[in-house]
Amino acid sequence: MRGIAAATVLAALTGSWALIPSDSRAVGPDPSQKTASICRKGPLRKPRADCAPPALPSTGNPYEDCVRRINQLRRACQCLPPLTRWKGGEKCANMHAKHDSRRGIHAGFNAHICKPQGFAQNECPAWPSTERVVEGCLQAMWDEGPGKRFSKHGHYMNMSKAAYEQVACGFARGSNGKIWSVQNFR
Repeated sequence: MRGIAAATVLAALTGSWALIPSDSRAVGPDPSQKTASICRKGPLRKPRADCAPPALPSTGNPYEDCVRRINQLRRACQCLPPLTRWKGGEKCANMHAKHDSRRGIHAGFNAHICKPQGFAQNECPAWPSTERVVEGCLQAMWDEGPGKRFSKHGHYMNMSKAAYEQVACGFARGSNGKIWSVQNFR
């Protein structure tokens, strides 16, 4: 993996993925200056190699920051259109994150504990902060692509899938103080 090379990817569970944090940070050239000219012709078939734009400044709202980061990666790295923040799905995403912090990765999504939950889920379990989820976990998931094997490229595939139009991010603090975050796509 590029960016956060030491992150450990866990096995897929019905279209769901999780990424364990590492201490390394995603670094790389800022593609934002080239993005406008590259994207004039529309979405790229594959993401730009080693695309790791620095995370945007925080808005102070982790839900907004999460969606902005996903859209930043989609646009800067592959010229994909933005996803809409799915506010109506955030309560369920928060419930998934809280449930999973006690029961394990994707437990809430797989058990359908709430609605609407979307069609696919990525998960960042036990990260040190919401900021690290936004800047580190989301970059590491993007860095899994491109590829066609869901078991190897699932996070990237969920983040870049053309059929998805919305994403709801959810956050919860586990009993150990670590942040659990899910991103539900539809």
